[in-house]
Amino acid sequence: MHSFAAHTNIHTFLTMADWLVFVAACCACIALIFYGHKRKKQLVEAKLNNASVLEYMLMGRQLTLPLFIATLVTTWYGGIFGVTQIAFEQGIYNLFTQGIFWYITYIIFAIFLVKKIRSYSAVTLPEIVQQVYGSKSAKLTAVFIFVKTLPITYAISIGLFLQCFLPLTLFEATSLGVLVIVIYALSGGLRTVVYSDVGLFIIMCLGVSSVLIFSLLQFGGIGFLHTNLPASYFHPCGTKSISSTLVWFILACSTTFISPAFYQRCLAAIDDRTAVRGIIISTGIWFIFDICTTFGAMYAKAVIPDADSLYAYITYGVQLLPAGFRGLLLASIAAAIIATLDSFLFIASNILFYDLPLIKIGTLRQKQLLAVLITAFITVLLAQHFNGRIETVWLVIKSYFTACLLFPIMLGYYWPKIANDRIFVINALVSSASITIWHLFYSSKYNLDTFYIGCLASGIVFASNYIYIIYSKSNLLNAE
Repeated sequence: MHSFAAHTNIHTFLTMADWLVFVAACCACIALIFYGHKRKKQLVEAKLNNASVLEYMLMGRQLTLPLFIATLVTTWYGGIFGVTQIAFEQGIYNLFTQGIFWYITYIIFAIFLVKKIRSYSAVTLPEIVQQVYGSKSAKLTAVFIFVKTLPITYAISIGLFLQCFLPLTLFEATSLGVLVIVIYALSGGLRTVVYSDVGLFIIMCLGVSSVLIFSLLQFGGIGFLHTNLPASYFHPCGTKSISSTLVWFILACSTTFISPAFYQRCLAAIDDRTAVRGIIISTGIWFIFDICTTFGAMYAKAVIPDADSLYAYITYGVQLLPAGFRGLLLASIAAAIIATLDSFLFIASNILFYDLPLIKIGTLRQKQLLAVLITAFITVLLAQHFNGRIETVWLVIKSYFTACLLFPIMLGYYWPKIANDRIFVINALVSSASITIWHLFYSSKYNLDTFYIGCLASGIVFASNYIYIIYSKSNLLNAE
């Protein structure tokens, strides 16, 4: 059994076999992209659909079950560095907070929301909001979603990954990574994103599973981990309190129920059954994936406890795996980042030319490409501006996005007449103002996330409006 270093340069472990595997994985994804373009051309020539907005944004609503599963699984796992960091520091706490809590929300989404979402025959989430509340609500929703969907953290991640191989600054590496995404995936719409996700899905599964398999072969099973890790690593709450652990469930609900990526895939599915089954099967795959990443990171903690938690998983992996498999691991990490980056960049760009729309000149195709370029440019600039200091700002953005939209959107599905366009806008303004005031003046004094303040303000607005409706009806009946 060879010794493992807590800090190492991955270049020293990469062989020609690793590079060949890595390049082969890239070539496989490129081949799938060309196949996606070819398939799109065939459909156009056969007049089965056309290069319209529906084809570009939703693949002509022809997303079949295997493709649905592959693209949904890969789109939802871009934070692999963060997940393995939590597992390295807290053990199976990661499996509960980043896994089981989320699985519950996925199943709820599949059972209770998919058919309602698809019943609107909309193309985007803002378009659904427009049908429920009105045009002003839709525009406001589009603005919030655009800001939230900008894949800043994933742009930084791809930049950091490229720096492992190329002598570039973070800005140069980030710009290169985003540019490649724009060229290879987004130029052809959702169809090319989906077909590339098929290759990325296979690579992710093979690379991540190999770390756990070789860990079991070299160090043994759960007994090794029990011997070399604290007892807290096997407790669902880790070293955290029950209340702080359960906060992740609230976050999972608020993220999943209004996730534009979930909405896009469900709206693109060929039918309701495909969307429901796809989410349920994807949940099972996510569970297997989370088992691999959680226990893989726990093995890393047991073997190299002093490693940097953010990079411990990859540091451990390149020392554990034999030649060829190291290239597969690197390809799987890149795949996880790229699959999320291309999807969210694509969704954000769609808002500019379709939901708002801000681009008035050019043909439909030119508007689509210009929207992608503008979105990519904004993403790279913000990634450079925050440069790793993004966490606090990003939490505030999530609070704005979620607190202002979650409550009214969920209510709108089941009680569409409880509010109107005006109330939706008032809710957004009041929630935003409450979050801003709390963040500026009270967040440092009280340990309460701004998300709860925004949700409380949103609840008060809708409750007040409901009371007003009841009061008005009562007065009307008395007058009669």
